[in-house]
Amino acid sequence: MKEKSIYVGYDPKEKIAYDVCKHSIESRSDLKVNRLYTKDIPEYDRDWGEPQSTDFTFSRFWVPYLNDFKGYSVYCDSDFLFLKNPISLLNAYNLSKYAVMVVKHPPYIPKGELKMEGIPQHRMYRKNWASLIVFNNSHSACKQLTPDYLNNHRPGHEFHTLNWCRDSEIGAITINWNTLAGYYYLDEQDIGAIHYTDGGPWHSDYTDCEYAGLWRLEHAKLVQKNEKKG
Repeated sequence: MKEKSIYVGYDPKEKIAYDVCKHSIESRSDLKVNRLYTKDIPEYDRDWGEPQSTDFTFSRFWVPYLNDFKGYSVYCDSDFLFLKNPISLLNAYNLSKYAVMVVKHPPYIPKGELKMEGIPQHRMYRKNWASLIVFNNSHSACKQLTPDYLNNHRPGHEFHTLNWCRDSEIGAITINWNTLAGYYYLDEQDIGAIHYTDGGPWHSDYTDCEYAGLWRLEHAKLVQKNEKKG
């Protein structure tokens, strides 16, 4: 097991977003992206009829278990675009002090009732905190995330509010690593990663969203790479 790893949430209906996110990571680092897909986790058995906007709504919290509760892992949603090497994120903090590290977004109100493809917005506590997580897999809080707990604990939204950690066990990452498109306006050179939280340029309703040009540029690089392979 590698000491440091990275996972990107996968949903077949958002495959293009996943592919571009993966490319943005692997073209800037030596990390190989691990696809996080419930169908790849034999022990995954969570069917409580809870609202899930993507396949990875709950699977993200399996990362410590998938790493045998060893090392450090980054998780992000597929609607991310990395502009900097995520290794610098792993190297910038004293990760051993915390169970998890996240961007602690301030409370905000989404701009609409719906997001990508007509999915309802949720005005939840600590919204978007769990869209990018650095896990200290061996921490005692993360060791609670066993298959039995992950499959059976309810309500599921408590995973996202990180209430399985003490507040003192949640470290803070600078906001440039989870730059919410349409909400935060940072200079390109300062951005570590963009999060197209409401929807990205691959959705018909968000073709001109903030930072859309950067995503299309990365997509073009991926297409060019695949054409060379073919």
